[in-house]
Amino acid sequence: MKGAESRIRPGFFTADMVERRRMSSGYVSIDKLLGGGIEMGLTHLFYGVRSLHDDLLRFAVQAQLPKDKGGADSPTIIIDSANIIKIERIRDHAFELGIEPEDAMDRIYISRAFNASQTYDLVMNQLDSFFDRVHARLLIATGLPDLYISEGLTGEGLQQLTHMATKLMTFTLQRGIATVISAPSSPRSTRTPAGGKALASCAQVHVHVEESKMYVKYTLSKHPQYPVRRASRTRPVASGTTLPLSHFLRNEEEREREK
Repeated sequence: MKGAESRIRPGFFTADMVERRRMSSGYVSIDKLLGGGIEMGLTHLFYGVRSLHDDLLRFAVQAQLPKDKGGADSPTIIIDSANIIKIERIRDHAFELGIEPEDAMDRIYISRAFNASQTYDLVMNQLDSFFDRVHARLLIATGLPDLYISEGLTGEGLQQLTHMATKLMTFTLQRGIATVISAPSSPRSTRTPAGGKALASCAQVHVHVEESKMYVKYTLSKHPQYPVRRASRTRPVASGTTLPLSHFLRNEEEREREK
């Protein structure tokens, strides 16, 4: 008993004493916004413009890198209700991160939902078996409320979204994985996510995504550790495009404003 007692260390621990495990998002701006990257054990809600789904594809490829390179040395499971998969973008992200595109694609497991009931079934009934077969550290659920909204959001639909949001939060904590959910902005306010209060309350991290012609802007609107803050990155530019000088100077100006 004495040996067992010596291994027990009761006491009070503050949040800054807890060891936080993260993987890089693949973008410096998002990592800085989130205090180092996507955190294991937390559900992250990215909402706003549809182009944010390209960021999610980047996360899926980044997760495959070894831990010493900012990855999770892990495949990714995607429940796709928003039809985000673009092979050419996965290929591009893989090249940029130094991964063979075929290898990257082999480690991304996708379950596509075509209606709201399929989304519900995948999350509520299939999720455990997915992770029993594929030992992934990153789960991405794209457009979780999208099909409910397109089919006409009813009281029953809101209840199902509540069930799914609660399931994802609990599953993430139990498995110690990182989960990323995407949603459009609410039609009532672009600053809040669509899908009801339950979807928002069950995600510990909220990131609002906007875009202009040249920049993608991120606002950390909710986090258990950090205050509201902003970051941005330059959008990829098509070859042959001529840009004004202000394009290259604006990064520095925005960094100054964000301080």
